[in-house]
Amino acid sequence: MTNNRKDVVFFLKNPEYLLSIAILAVILLSSLMQVLNRLIPAIKAPWTLELITYLFGALIWIGIALAIHDDSHVGIKSIYHKFPKKARKGLKIVHMCLFGIMLLFFGYLGMLALLSYARRGQSTPALHAPTWLMRSPIVIGALISLYRLGERIVMIVKDKDPEFKYDIPEGLADLSIEELLKEGLITETTPAQEDK
Repeated sequence: MTNNRKDVVFFLKNPEYLLSIAILAVILLSSLMQVLNRLIPAIKAPWTLELITYLFGALIWIGIALAIHDDSHVGIKSIYHKFPKKARKGLKIVHMCLFGIMLLFFGYLGMLALLSYARRGQSTPALHAPTWLMRSPIVIGALISLYRLGERIVMIVKDKDPEFKYDIPEGLADLSIEELLKEGLITETTPAQEDK
């Protein structure tokens, strides 16, 4: 019972995981329907390909927020890890602020596009759904990503970011913190070790 409660709490704190699972399920069902549409002429579902296209776009924006949450965006870590911890903290905060500015820009442009679609009453060709609704993951994803960036910056400032909280040996940075702790491969960093 407590395991189920932990799962519910996890998904409430991290709705991106649940959203991505739901989007992938709908993509899978739509893909199967698209295959049936091609094999059985009696089944008419021309909207499936369009739905899949829009959902892949939504998945990309949810994926951006997930990658921020998991701190797994692409970076040049070979150079980054040569800096001392304090310098890395500063670099990471600057990087996240610049990333946030980019997301604000995309979110703003996305909002302008949504307002334009809504003003014109534009709808998608096959689904006949409002275009503003189908394109809304751009703005929603940008907002969730900005929230996750803010959350990450607060973690860094409060020394709760796993990258700085634990002394992770070189070459093991790609493994999860839980896995490293379970195997006994990492230790918590003390303030005196931080300058190294």
